Amino acid sequence: METPPNIPAATDSRPLPRVGSSWQRKLLIVGGILLLGCGLTAAATAWWVKRNIYADLIQPVSLTNQEQQMLEAKLHVLETSAAPASQPETSPGENERTLVITAKEINAYLASQNLGETVQVQLGTDSISATVLAPVPADAGLPLISGTTVRLGVNLSARMDDQKKVALQVNDVRLGGLPMPNAWLGYIKGVNLAGENLEKDPGLQRFLAGIQSLKITSEGLRIVLAE
Repeated sequence: METPPNIPAATDSRPLPRVGSSWQRKLLIVGGILLLGCGLTAAATAWWVKRNIYADLIQPVSLTNQEQQMLEAKLHVLETSAAPASQPETSPGENERTLVITAKEINAYLASQNLGETVQVQLGTDSISATVLAPVPADAGLPLISGTTVRLGVNLSARMDDQKKVALQVNDVRLGGLPMPNAWLGYIKGVNLAGENLEKDPGLQRFLAGIQSLKITSEGLRIVLAE
């Protein structure tokens, strides 16, 4: 009987996988992602603290010569309306008695009063949004922010009713997007800040007497002077 020839078994030239190598790669990838996330979080936190807790001064708004002349003319009209004056023989139309003061002009005026580096406003429908840099006394007793300069976002509603009474109310105050507790603000939220000052200031009463209507829009502060 013939002996069958020996046939060599088929061999796989591919290397055998090392046990645990795929898990090691996954762990390295996950670890790298975690480290990257921690780094980004730390950078974002440092940016937030620098911007909102140790805030840099705001860049003041400036006007061109022509824009400055237009603002001065508007302010002159407002000052004139606050002074006692005799009634004109003919009443001008509303368009001739209407002034629109833009947010840019308001911010430029704040800069002229040495407030441009610490206050900047934006106008909306019956509302004023302001960025305010406020120094916090070292003995204020507020955790983390005592002794620093914080950047606050303040939202106010403002309107004047038919009785020429101004309502200026603080709706919200935020630090870096985080709402501030009303107790930290002296419970000013929801209080008409103009009411008490209006009753005590005859000059302000006379000024408002020269205004027929006042409305705030995103385009500006629209004032119609009384006849």
